[in-house]
Amino acid sequence: MDTNIFIYVATRHPDYYAKSHDVLEALVSGDFEAYGSKLVLFELFGALSKYSVDAAYETSLAYLSLPIKLIEPSLEALELAREIARTARVTYDSLHAALAISSGADTIVTEDLKDWKKIKNKWRQISARYSLKELHVYSPTHGYL
Repeated sequence: MDTNIFIYVATRHPDYYAKSHDVLEALVSGDFEAYGSKLVLFELFGALSKYSVDAAYETSLAYLSLPIKLIEPSLEALELAREIARTARVTYDSLHAALAISSGADTIVTEDLKDWKKIKNKWRQISARYSLKELHVYSPTHGYL
């Protein structure tokens, strides 16, 4: 799950809150298995600290209490992230994609469609080089790319 889903719930974003909240409720209910990383935690805390350090802290605690499998970065994931970044010309999300795929996840839940469309558009080329499975990108407000 991408960081923006958590940020939209924490900030009650007028366009994305309801659908993002539904995703988190489904996660807590056990409707699907989610993966995340400490990178999400850092992005979450950093983004929300601009508004309120206390809100950033509380949201970060909530993130850590969710039934999310935390993925540790690895050399393999870093090498894949480099390839994704070079090919799709996306930075932060290249590492998120690499961590997700190397952990066995195949679907990214995000509202950041600009960068994930770039990755998705180059995925066939990237996956052929590394024999990777297909990557799915799901937006709570727009459905699958």
